[in-house]
Order: sequence, then C-alpha cells, then structure tokens
Amino acid sequence: MKTIYIILAVVLLAVVGVGYYFWQAAQASGDFGAIRDEALAFYQQQNPTLTGLTARVINYGCHIEIEIRQNGQRLARLGWAGPGQYYVIGR
Repeated sequence: MKTIYIILAVVLLAVVGVGYYFWQAAQASGDFGAIRDEALAFYQQQNPTLTGLTARVINYGCHIEIEIRQNGQRLARLGWAGPGQYYVIGR
C-alpha cells in the first residue's frame, strides 16, 4: 500500500514541476520585437501591394499570435512556431 502512495507522490511532483516550468516560460521575457518584425516581413512578402502595416504580438502562454493590422483594422492573425516559422490562423 505504501508503494502506491510513493508512486502518486512522484507523479504529483512531476506534474507540478512541469506546470511550473511552463508557467515560468510563459512569464519570461516580454520582448517580442524580433517576432513582430519577422511576422511583418513574412506577411509583406505574401502581400507586396499592402503598405502601412503594423503588428501586435499576443502571448497566450500556450502559443504566440501576431495580429497584422492596416489603419487599425486587423487583416490577419499569424501563429509563431519558432524562429522564421509562421502560419496563417485566420482574420
């Protein structure tokens, strides 16, 4: 019976440790300037006729989204999968 308590304690500690790790990663560094600039370049490359674009980076903790805007209106939402890897989520 004591073995099951030890196993449950180890599993609980592992879950708490992993959760804490991801929480810390989500709180780390709010500097997303490079992501914003790369996302703008990615979107501009696909849409060369558009001008006056801006971007807003949103860290949801589980993923990062970039809103591409023109004159305050959202044109697209991009997801970030790592350096230089962007994908279109939608409008």
